[in-house]
Amino acid sequence: GAPLGHDFCSVSLSDLLTPWPKIEKRIAAALEGDFVTVVHNPRSRKRYWQLNRLKEMFLEAKDPETPVGVVRNISRDGETARVTTLGRLDPDETDMFTVLIIGNSETFAAGKTMVTPRGTGGSRPLPAGEIYEQSFRAVEDGLSGARRSAGAEAAVKRCVHTTADFEYETLFHCSDGAIEGWSAGLRGGEIVTDVRMVAAGISKSLLERTGARVFCYLDSPESLKAAGDGDTRAQAAMRVAIEKHPNALFVVGNAPTALMEIADALSSGRFRPMGVIGAPVGFVNVEQSKSRLQAAAGDVPFVVIRGKKGGSTVAAAIVNAALGFG
Repeated sequence: GAPLGHDFCSVSLSDLLTPWPKIEKRIAAALEGDFVTVVHNPRSRKRYWQLNRLKEMFLEAKDPETPVGVVRNISRDGETARVTTLGRLDPDETDMFTVLIIGNSETFAAGKTMVTPRGTGGSRPLPAGEIYEQSFRAVEDGLSGARRSAGAEAAVKRCVHTTADFEYETLFHCSDGAIEGWSAGLRGGEIVTDVRMVAAGISKSLLERTGARVFCYLDSPESLKAAGDGDTRAQAAMRVAIEKHPNALFVVGNAPTALMEIADALSSGRFRPMGVIGAPVGFVNVEQSKSRLQAAAGDVPFVVIRGKKGGSTVAAAIVNAALGFG
């Protein structure tokens, strides 16, 4: 677990006795071998540019987040040690009393310490929180940077994160302020889903934090009783839900017939819920159901996933964005 727990090399940046071209070859060799690299004599009043060049070479080959230990006055009064990253390393803050330890591809920061695992060939197991953070950083790096509201941005990120599909950035469409409005409305509010898979994907911790409740009537006796000739269970379940929870957020992640039932109720003027998320997936009536929702919504806030894509996990991701926003 020590910073130098595996193979490492030491490089002096002083070119008083060693020509700089030879030092630069040694730096390149350290990079090629993926060594933890200890750098001493990094900078003096007359040698002010060498560390900048080393940093430039390392950044061409390494992640800017590579940990770097900065130790000054080793074994002297006033000894200090801190951990930064390769990208944030400031050469101007070093001098002849400073030693740098630049990590290899396995080195990681654990709080205020720097760790290089013993052995090679296997990545360290990442804590759940770090996996989550790295995943969302990858999503942010891959997005186009198109302008959208903060709520919509949060929802788009969650859609891409849950699918690993950046096309959702263009497929996602919402009315103005939908996510922001639902964030407030769901404090103690109600959510109706078309299938239990959507309900299962909604964060339990966010539900507990907000006091929101989730309902699904797909398999209820009431829905079976309400089903008419030619109706799907999803349609019947939505009719029941509309009567029981007229002010809820309605979320469809599977059945286009459920979304059509909602659109027809909106069009009739007898129904004005908190909002509607239309993200059914498939090839039959899917795009038509989303178009019907947009035409019928009026001033009811909505989100649709354009085209044939969507699904329970996407619908749940949008709900989670609203629950977690703000």
